[in-house]
Amino acid sequence: MSGAPLLDVDGLTIAFDARRGGAPAVDGLSLTIHPGETLALVGESGCGKSTTALALMGLLDTHRARVDANRLNFDGTDLSGLPEASWRRLRGGSIGMIFQDPLAALNPVRTVGRQIGEALRLHRGLTGRSARSESLELLRLVGIPEPARRIDDHPHRLSGGMRQRVLIAMALAGQPRLLIADEPTTALDVTIQAQILALLGNLQQQTGMALLLITHDLGVVGQLAHRVAVMYAGRKIEERSVSELFDDARHPYTQRLLAARPRRSAARERLTEIAGAVPAPGAVSGGCAFAPRCEFAHAACREAAPAWRPLGVGGFRCVLEDTNAVARLNDRRSHAA
Repeated sequence: MSGAPLLDVDGLTIAFDARRGGAPAVDGLSLTIHPGETLALVGESGCGKSTTALALMGLLDTHRARVDANRLNFDGTDLSGLPEASWRRLRGGSIGMIFQDPLAALNPVRTVGRQIGEALRLHRGLTGRSARSESLELLRLVGIPEPARRIDDHPHRLSGGMRQRVLIAMALAGQPRLLIADEPTTALDVTIQAQILALLGNLQQQTGMALLLITHDLGVVGQLAHRVAVMYAGRKIEERSVSELFDDARHPYTQRLLAARPRRSAARERLTEIAGAVPAPGAVSGGCAFAPRCEFAHAACREAAPAWRPLGVGGFRCVLEDTNAVARLNDRRSHAA
């Protein structure tokens, strides 16, 4: 996309207990998102996706976490060292967020109408009847049935899908230019997942907001995203357009993720697994963090962290000359099955 990015992050590093020498949970991450664009941030649990989201919202505990970046800009504002008063104006306003767990994010003793109304008061100055009227409109917008009745319900009276819709309504109350959705469909059944994804896509078309979609589900990525950034052990290892990633992934880890997707044509087959687990921060002293799990790793992979190799508008981080070897191996296995 042309023009200046709405979100411009370069060299983001996040370390917990940094004063005690804690290793980075996110290491040198760079991302850009343009207005109206959806960037998916993908990877296994523990790779640093949600930590990145919390840093972009200014929600990390500054006593425990150290956040450094060469550049951390949102809509021309430098977020590095932003005072809390400025964060409160930005957070929930120009930058909204949908959290993974609606029950944990919603206040159990306040009605959903009061919770949406609070966001409207803080970020748009609406109170009384104006706030209630706008809260009803937001509930209608996100597809809550009988909003005039549901507005006075407490969260425990709503289904999981409706609670997630309430969170989306709260995030939209501040009219965000960037919406961060952290695993927005993880706890929902397949039918409700599809409805929530369709809702996010429609809302983006209507409002023109940018969307940072954090997920481990590549099926979700295929439905909503324009570009994909793949994280592993705190580092970005590949970034491509959705079509390029699905058709021609270059990093062995990305290829293994794609091979592990459930497929309708292979409904009775056992899913492909990626042996091992994501290493803990600091567990890899040198070389490629994926090398212990990569069947194509060789000596060079363990000597030094691979450099970023540009490719089109994105790139990947691997020393292998022929990264499509993994894809060919998976093809041979599927044909032999």
